[in-house]
Amino acid sequence: MSPPPLMKVRKLSSFIAGKRPREDDNDPSSPSPLSWLPDELVLQCLLHVPKTYDLNLSYVSKTLRSLVRSPELLRLRSSLPKNSIYVYFRGKKTLKPKQYWFTLRPILSSKREIEYQLIPVSNFPSHPFMYNSSAVAVGSEIFFVGGLSEPSSDLWILDTRSGEFAQGPSMKVARTCDSVVGVINGKIYMIGGCLNKKIQVEVYDPKKRSWTVGEGPDERFRLRLMTTQLTASLGWNVYSAETAKINVYNARQGGRLETVKMPRGKPNNVVWCMCVVADLLYVYYFREGLMWLDAKSKIWKRVVGVGCNDLKALDVKFHDAVMAEYNGKLAILWPEAEGIHLVKPKIRIRCALIALDWVGDGMRGRIEWSGTVAEMPDNYSLYKIFVVSG
Repeated sequence: MSPPPLMKVRKLSSFIAGKRPREDDNDPSSPSPLSWLPDELVLQCLLHVPKTYDLNLSYVSKTLRSLVRSPELLRLRSSLPKNSIYVYFRGKKTLKPKQYWFTLRPILSSKREIEYQLIPVSNFPSHPFMYNSSAVAVGSEIFFVGGLSEPSSDLWILDTRSGEFAQGPSMKVARTCDSVVGVINGKIYMIGGCLNKKIQVEVYDPKKRSWTVGEGPDERFRLRLMTTQLTASLGWNVYSAETAKINVYNARQGGRLETVKMPRGKPNNVVWCMCVVADLLYVYYFREGLMWLDAKSKIWKRVVGVGCNDLKALDVKFHDAVMAEYNGKLAILWPEAEGIHLVKPKIRIRCALIALDWVGDGMRGRIEWSGTVAEMPDNYSLYKIFVVSG
């Protein structure tokens, strides 16, 4: 999916500054070859440059400084196709678990057919904070923030383009895994997970590299509201699944909280997986199967075409599965034990890619591909999945 059309302005940098473009807009002491190009074309070039170089680029010329800081570049980066999945495994049976990173990639099989594999990412580090924190992806970066059982105000940032893992500015309040992390308009929201009643929500702006205090929820919902097990962000909302209910934090309406009702008719309808694909929220329910949320009517609707039996035929272990968007499709990955009686048993990582299409006012799913994407030692545990742009 191509990015939305750019603003049609003669000089975007001058437009942002609110003044007419000038011929001497660039710094004459440090001329840039890009100064002769239209801003629209320069922005397209900047899309392929890691954000870690933004500060260096801002020193090149006044024009680049304006473009690097422009909301237009942030909008374009957020609209990049989500075509990279990073899967994070952690080692079991050790006092200090290590992290192992893989990315999902298409390959051409010997039969000249497209298949998929998890490819090891050698330049990603292993760091204890990755396991002892909440995490979320924005653009090409993955942010690890807060603590697990012990409160922490730390923030660490992994740049998936360079593999650099660096510490960012700390939150004002230390938080535990009781907090919920979400992304709204490119900003990271940390909700709850602390005893401070005045600062229940903090917002991190990746562009400004700073934290601000956000609108907090009502008093009665402040403690242990949500769980970090399953969260998803869509529009102004952060969704979090608990046992038998899904809570919604709405940043646009002053941090208002509400609950999305579960499908009727079947008790103990536990949520096993949840993610957003093409601006729709999808959930796999224990009893109802794969469903999507009609945001206007706030009603869950079943995805037709891909029923429980189709996924059961693949023997999907949803209680251990992760689910995410991959090139506009729904990707499901799950572990499958193999050779448990052997001296060195292994775990097969299975994957299913589901194409989703509108049929009238409903959604139809079709299993486009399924197969084994990796074999892991049995001490590897499938832990988290991240979708990044670029």
